[in-house]
Amino acid sequence: MIEHPAFPNILMHSDQELSDALGARIACRQTIHEWPLSCVQEVMLEDGKRLIYKAQLPPTVEPDFYEHAISGLLPCHRNLGKLGRCHTMAIEFIDAPLLRDIGCTASTLVVHGKRLIERIKEIGGNPPAYLDIGSFDAWRGTAKYTIGNLQTLIANGRFRKIELSTVDRLLRWSGSDAIQDAVERSASVIHGDLKADQVFVTADGYRVIDWQRPIVAPAEVDLVSLLINQRIAPHAFVDRAIIDLFWFLRLCWAVEAQFALFSEARWPIFNRWALEAIENILGG
Repeated sequence: MIEHPAFPNILMHSDQELSDALGARIACRQTIHEWPLSCVQEVMLEDGKRLIYKAQLPPTVEPDFYEHAISGLLPCHRNLGKLGRCHTMAIEFIDAPLLRDIGCTASTLVVHGKRLIERIKEIGGNPPAYLDIGSFDAWRGTAKYTIGNLQTLIANGRFRKIELSTVDRLLRWSGSDAIQDAVERSASVIHGDLKADQVFVTADGYRVIDWQRPIVAPAEVDLVSLLINQRIAPHAFVDRAIIDLFWFLRLCWAVEAQFALFSEARWPIFNRWALEAIENILGG
């Protein structure tokens, strides 16, 4: 077992341990993404095969999601167990273009997005979700928790440039008829952070990766995510209330990260995400 050099809470298999777990010798491994909650590496085996090795800390539900979800959208995978609090997985290396790289116009990206959300809605196996806003009661609990923690972060100066008056405005917005109608639509497990660089376009269909924090919510929230992350305004394609829900989920993550996950440090990025989300909800 080895510690990540920059994030010692992330524990990973050594080369020998990983070779033993996979039944094949490791030729080389290279980190392709890292941050304090996860490390992702591309691993080359001596026989020339490649795979993705992922070590991640809570609050991920990805290992359980992969274990229970039934869908052709998911790559082949293998749970390699826990090292301390760290979940480890081996995931199929997908040799196919990303949706990001196939030259989509706004209209063709919407077509892909609608196909994707229909496929995601069909996922079977009752996989777990990180968060549930699939009913008005569940939504009210999430909104109350998030806005309460936001108020604390504003009051103690950890979320600067956000006025305390924002709290009352968000509470009123969260109980509006439009939002109630939106969350009471037919909800399902969604990806929760769908981006064009997480979608591979293969000869036999899509493959979607990064299921750390799936959410029970209206399916079109994923379409909003796909469009916004490609810098395409979603308003011509999706109802305003669904767009607002996307931004509130961005706010939820920023608040949870700064309030609970990284409570000892100030991360300017979470402040920026919170401010951007609030501006889009209340000022959009």
